[in-house]
Amino acid sequence: MKDVKNDFESFTGNAGETAGSSFVLNKIHAEIARTAPKKSSVALKLGGIHLVSSFFSLMACPQFGTRLFFGGEGLMDVFMKISPMFCQAFCGAFYLAVTFILARLVLKYDEWLVLMRSRVLTIGSVALVSLGVFAMLARGISWEAGVFWIFGAVIAGEMASVSKMTLKKYLHFGHS
Repeated sequence: MKDVKNDFESFTGNAGETAGSSFVLNKIHAEIARTAPKKSSVALKLGGIHLVSSFFSLMACPQFGTRLFFGGEGLMDVFMKISPMFCQAFCGAFYLAVTFILARLVLKYDEWLVLMRSRVLTIGSVALVSLGVFAMLARGISWEAGVFWIFGAVIAGEMASVSKMTLKKYLHFGHS
């Protein structure tokens, strides 16, 4: 880290050359601002990733009775054997974890950093919008079921977004 600081200081010049160094710094800031990902484009990408992950999640586990393909209860049958509250929380967790794991794999690092700067807002908005859509489709979600679903979704979204070991590392493990 000290080498980077020394390199930067030698690149920008001495303290006596403030005109040259401020010009260089302004150019660097302008270039970073020009190439940095926009929040709106990152939000659109996350929305697309969420739609794709929703498609696959709803094939495996019907959220509040909303199912895309296949008959039966899927993972819900397994979760309900433990308890209904566990089922609601784990269905929310499964649903949002798939979104954020897929987002970590698809988004570029600087796009991921844009999401992580407002992680609470990102996770909360995706969870609440999803719950709202399910409430419209399922025609009646109890308050208790919604709270457990949101709890599971937010916890899983947080865990998937801040864990140090990403799925990408697992995928590249054998290619060292």
